[in-house]
Amino acid sequence: MKKARSFKKELIYSFLTIAFFSIAFLGCFQIYQISSLIKENQSSQAQTTKYLSDYIGNYVLEHKKMIQTEALNVKEPFEKEDTASIQKQLKDIKTNFPGFVNLYVGNNMGQSLVFYPEVYTDGERRDNLNFSDRSYYKELVNTRTTVISPVFHGRGGTDTLLVAIVSPILNNKGDMIGYVLGALDLNTLGEHLRDRSFGKEGYAVVVDQENNVVVSPFVDTKRELVNLSNSEVVQYFKKQQRGKGSGYFTLEDPHRNVFSTIEKVNVLDWTVWVSKPTEVITNRYKSAIILIAVFLLLTAIVMVIVSLFLTNRLEKTILYLLNYIKDYTKDFKEKRTITKRKQGPQELEELYFHFNRMIDEVEKNRKGLIELNMELEGRVQERTAVLENKNLELKAVNKLITSVSSDKDFAHFIQHCLRKIKPFIGYSIHVYFQDLAVTNEMIYTKQNLLDYLNKHMVGVQQHIEPIQIEKNHKGFLIVDLQGEQSITASDQEFLNTFAGSLAVMLQNKFLFEQIRNKHAILEAVLESMSEGLMLVNNQKEVEYVNEFFLNVVTARDRIPDMTDASDQELENFELFNLDDVFRRFIKLFDVDKDELSAFFSDKNGDLKLEYKQRFKKPKYYILHKFSVMLDEDIIGEGLMLRDITKEEEIDTLKNNLISLTSHEFKTPITNIKGSVETLLRPEVEWEPEFQLELLEGVHEDIERIQHLVNDWMDISKIESGSMHVEREMVSADHVIEKSMEQIPLALRKDAVFRFHSYLKKDFLFYADKMRVQQVLVNLFTNALRYNDAETKEIDVTLDKAQEFVSISVSDNGIGISKDHINKIFNRFYQVDVTATRRRGGTGLGLAICIGIMEAHEGRIEVESDPGKSSTFTLYFPVKKGRE
Repeated sequence: MKKARSFKKELIYSFLTIAFFSIAFLGCFQIYQISSLIKENQSSQAQTTKYLSDYIGNYVLEHKKMIQTEALNVKEPFEKEDTASIQKQLKDIKTNFPGFVNLYVGNNMGQSLVFYPEVYTDGERRDNLNFSDRSYYKELVNTRTTVISPVFHGRGGTDTLLVAIVSPILNNKGDMIGYVLGALDLNTLGEHLRDRSFGKEGYAVVVDQENNVVVSPFVDTKRELVNLSNSEVVQYFKKQQRGKGSGYFTLEDPHRNVFSTIEKVNVLDWTVWVSKPTEVITNRYKSAIILIAVFLLLTAIVMVIVSLFLTNRLEKTILYLLNYIKDYTKDFKEKRTITKRKQGPQELEELYFHFNRMIDEVEKNRKGLIELNMELEGRVQERTAVLENKNLELKAVNKLITSVSSDKDFAHFIQHCLRKIKPFIGYSIHVYFQDLAVTNEMIYTKQNLLDYLNKHMVGVQQHIEPIQIEKNHKGFLIVDLQGEQSITASDQEFLNTFAGSLAVMLQNKFLFEQIRNKHAILEAVLESMSEGLMLVNNQKEVEYVNEFFLNVVTARDRIPDMTDASDQELENFELFNLDDVFRRFIKLFDVDKDELSAFFSDKNGDLKLEYKQRFKKPKYYILHKFSVMLDEDIIGEGLMLRDITKEEEIDTLKNNLISLTSHEFKTPITNIKGSVETLLRPEVEWEPEFQLELLEGVHEDIERIQHLVNDWMDISKIESGSMHVEREMVSADHVIEKSMEQIPLALRKDAVFRFHSYLKKDFLFYADKMRVQQVLVNLFTNALRYNDAETKEIDVTLDKAQEFVSISVSDNGIGISKDHINKIFNRFYQVDVTATRRRGGTGLGLAICIGIMEAHEGRIEVESDPGKSSTFTLYFPVKKGRE
């Protein structure tokens, strides 16, 4: 355990802490003031830079305007070649704008014509020079506008750094006939800037559009041309792209750290910055920190000295008080008389007086507490006995509480309750309920109360408590008092409580059995419905779904989407909420997401759904949504799913029958009518050959109608389930040969039939010969009709695969596209549904074929390569005899 500090040290540490935080706070405040002052200086520096930018822009702009004005004024004397007038005008400009080193006028070939002043700085007269090689002259020729050049060395005796302002002289047609040039003296501009104050050790730098130095205290612009493109300030300003900026930089020549504020001279594309050494800024912080540290040290020394002096006096007083209390405590324990002490301040004497009175009160209260504690102990013991008795009763009642949802009947449920409380009751307990009498060991049925009391009671007296359950259900709790047993008031209260608890348990059991029976009846009704039902609560969670609904949404025979990887997850799903139902419906049914979302969003409504199956006809359902109400409150929603496939098929059959009648029957009937009307014309006598030809046409049309009627009868038998086949052992070779012979000669005229058999000759299988021929003829006819090849080829293959005999029919026809291959076995379905299709037909042929194969307990499969070929394969189960 850490040793506590003395009171004296604690006071010294407190004084030092207060002094430290006070000085630190003042130091932070001073540093903040210095920081604010530095920010103000930086802001002032930025304003100075902005001012210099405006000043330089205005300075150059004034000289630029003068050159532009001169280009307009000199046009007339230039055209007249009046050099004296030109010379005078240049002199006036030089007088009014001494910032120009020299001025001259040249022709459109770059040759200078008139100079002012005429004498070089070295006293020599100037000759006409050619400046067409200058970059500013080339830019002038291209733009025909005033040009301000970058910094360059003068030519012809003026070797200082210059900036040229050149303006074109244009004739009335707008062609350039000459130019006026004024060379700015950068030293004059630098003197203007150096005359200004930039604070302690501050200076200004100006660079042109090519980052050449215009003004700098570290560059002699009279002798050297310096480029600052690699300067840290210039690189920083390029990245900013804001026209201004500021920051701390490290310069190479001269090597020093500076704070610079930068501005762009927009009218010239020049850059100007003002810099100050970083030491000027940081020295203020250093001075402030040193001052604070020194002041803090001095203050700590002074505070230690002062606190030592103050704490010595206070410590003496505290020690005296502490010793005084120790002596008093020792005297009190030894029951000695305590002598009042004269030593010490007045406050301690008063403290001693009140402390003495407090001890007397404590002693008096202690004796009273002892007496009260003894009284409370007696009451607690009495109350504990009562609570222990009640605790036993509660344990017994708690044991009585059991689940009413068990499968025990009433008698065994009562016996189970009695066995639970047996350890807490010392009496023999019997329960009589309706005509049942129950004990811990036995159950008696069909008992009369009086007879039971006379036969099964051992003691002379019995205590009976009523068990009331509703009006028509009544029972009794019977206590058989044996020997000298008696019922105390506490026992009677407990038995009354026990009888009431047992009544509640039996009431709950009775109600639970009623509800369970009703629930079982309701669930049986819902599960037996021929419609699917799902109920969800207001949180869109599934509360109930019947077997029909679940069978539909867990179907495994839907057409798989091979591009959808999640299709394999459909088998492992559970319906927890409406979102699960939504996703399942999207996977199973051909329905639009937006349409299904709109249906689920509405309160009530109906939605028609199409369910596609693998190798089977699609099914149709109607989904109805309704609100579930309880006492005028909506407690959820219900979904009713009804199979309307039969209704859809009947509607489709009706429409297709009308279409069939209007299309397929109309043509032959019209032909028959025309032929008969032709033969019945009395004014014409027809030749026998022509009459025979008409009658043959009528016969063919009648056969066509008869064929349509037969197809309709067959499809009706298939739909009604009355399609029966009379199977017998037939020769596969013979059936295939006879089927080929039944093809009309007009169809098989250019056809080549090839038969391949992998079985022994005259192989027999169990089937209806006529129906098999009907299927094969249909397949052969389709293979020949839907074939555009010059030589129509049909390959018939007989083989055996496991427990099936297979007959395959392959052709080299037009094939079947993937969009139609799953629909060709539907009734009335035709790949070409246009009014100008090249082949007739009802669309019932393949539907009849699949019905005949199903009647044989077999199947038909198809494979097709669109545009090349198709293969239909018939599978007949292998059976011996008529088994």
